[in-house]
Amino acid sequence: MTTWLVVSVLAASASAAPSSDASFFSSVAGVRAEMGAAFKTASWNEVDTLIDLLRDRDPEVRRQAVRSLKAWVAQRSSTRDRVLDVYRSSSEDLAVRREAAKTLSVVSGNSEIYQALLDYARRGSDAGLRAVSYKSLYWTVAQRSDVRDDVLDAARRESDPSVRLAAIWALFGANDSRVRDQLLDIARRDASEAARVEALKSSYGLMGYSEVRDLAYDLARDAGTPASVRRAAILLHSNRVTSSQRDLLEEIATRDREPAMRAAAIVALGNPRAEELMSFFHLVRRDGNGVMVSDPLDAE
Repeated sequence: MTTWLVVSVLAASASAAPSSDASFFSSVAGVRAEMGAAFKTASWNEVDTLIDLLRDRDPEVRRQAVRSLKAWVAQRSSTRDRVLDVYRSSSEDLAVRREAAKTLSVVSGNSEIYQALLDYARRGSDAGLRAVSYKSLYWTVAQRSDVRDDVLDAARRESDPSVRLAAIWALFGANDSRVRDQLLDIARRDASEAARVEALKSSYGLMGYSEVRDLAYDLARDAGTPASVRRAAILLHSNRVTSSQRDLLEEIATRDREPAMRAAAIVALGNPRAEELMSFFHLVRRDGNGVMVSDPLDAE
């Protein structure tokens, strides 16, 4: 069997799960248990095979192998350390290192792991790897205030636009007053439309707060809002708390002059678990039993 086929077979067994039932990011506690429940048929022989494939000559084989190790990286410290070595290796292909960062997200609560991700995110030489390093911290950003502080600082001050957007992305599961205030400030007045959109996307889980709803409502209603920002604000109303949100969507869907805004309102009026909305707001996906079967990093 070729090395590529071995990786494909192992990856397929790792990803086998019931049909996904989308749901919003809930508790970060228990992520290791969730991953263990989803992949409880793992054998150490499979893990060792994947680790051996990290030395394959083909970088795509190595990338697929480190991707498949996400199922088991929390089970043994030796596996975690091997993936960390791949992530840190300056001689490794950048695509493989980016995949290693995503795999390490499962164990980012470990101090050595989150420090390594933060160190590269803040000072690394490749913008793409810096960005995915910030995103790979999203579980820990929601849990640890010290890591959250670092990511909040990057969301405010990072000079590279793509890396800054990644830091804003990583805040989507956090819920404290500082996160809300910063996301609101960015969404309301930032000079970058892309940053405003990302801040609105990361505010999905904060729509229970009146100040978040009020801003989203004002941006969605105002035809003078930049188009990309207005569309994000309209889609944000798919997470509805009040009847006024529904009324606004109905008004936009039936009367707005902009076809793109009408289309967004129609999507927001539909199933809040629709694929388009789940992808747009980078939400966690779970199966019918509530077990996580994929996470937002899969698409990054």
